[in-house]
Amino acid sequence: MLQQDLRIYRCPQQFIQFKLGLRKALSLQQSITFSLNNDENVDDIERFLKKYAYSYNLNKQQGLLLVEPLRV
Repeated sequence: MLQQDLRIYRCPQQFIQFKLGLRKALSLQQSITFSLNNDENVDDIERFLKKYAYSYNLNKQQGLLLVEPLRV
């Protein structure tokens, strides 16, 4: 499982780094856990995941987002 800390980034850089990390995880067919700021708005990230039907688990209290690779 991969991990990426997005807490050091602000929007829109946070979303860009999220997509880059997700692309890497997908190419390796691995799950990835993102660390997010509790105060940072993650609506764009969640909207993206829903739009493309990713399997994910978002824990806003802990600031953790787990994304599973797409199954074909």
